[in-house]
Amino acid sequence: MRTVLMFPILIVTLLSPFHSYAEGENGCAPKFQDLTKSARVELIGEGDFDVVVATDPLCRHCRLGHKLLKEYPEKYRSLKLLFFPRKSFIGSDMAAWILEDAVGSNRLEAMVEYAYSDLKQPKTEDLNEARMTVLMQFTDEFPDLLANTTLPELFVRLGRTHRERILKGASLADAAGLPGTPVLMAGKNMVMGYGAQHWLSALDKKEICK
Repeated sequence: MRTVLMFPILIVTLLSPFHSYAEGENGCAPKFQDLTKSARVELIGEGDFDVVVATDPLCRHCRLGHKLLKEYPEKYRSLKLLFFPRKSFIGSDMAAWILEDAVGSNRLEAMVEYAYSDLKQPKTEDLNEARMTVLMQFTDEFPDLLANTTLPELFVRLGRTHRERILKGASLADAAGLPGTPVLMAGKNMVMGYGAQHWLSALDKKEICK
């Protein structure tokens, strides 16, 4: 009976905002604004409010959050993705490298959608093997990624070009005290973890940082 009772309590805890900051501190604090500036992948909505999500493409709750935001484009003008790859999702940093590399291209939105819906978690504990598995999934789906290059060459280029940026963003997220992914930063309001009603409520408040 104790196990049965603990399960719904755990769910409520996971879906509730996680407060670990000083009293009066909110999403307008400089450390959170630094995260916003660090995010490069941007999707355009239909509203008038800018939001940021600290995310990992292979994180299940990040995927739920992404799906929710896709269903309500009228609630934001700009959606920025700050990649915060987690060790439990080995190889997800490669997905972040690939998506950052697509910034400014007409395939960015399709690639983001693929990453958050169809990309599969590599079944290996070897980091570079996991990265290559992620890269191969993307090149199978978007074969033009291999135009004028080879798979090994693309692997090396992506790492050289984007590894340090993603590490810097993750370091900023750590320094800001983010407990994991996803984290919704909607102006003054922040929601730690995923909960549809919490996210929608934060978006509806539209408390903009000035």
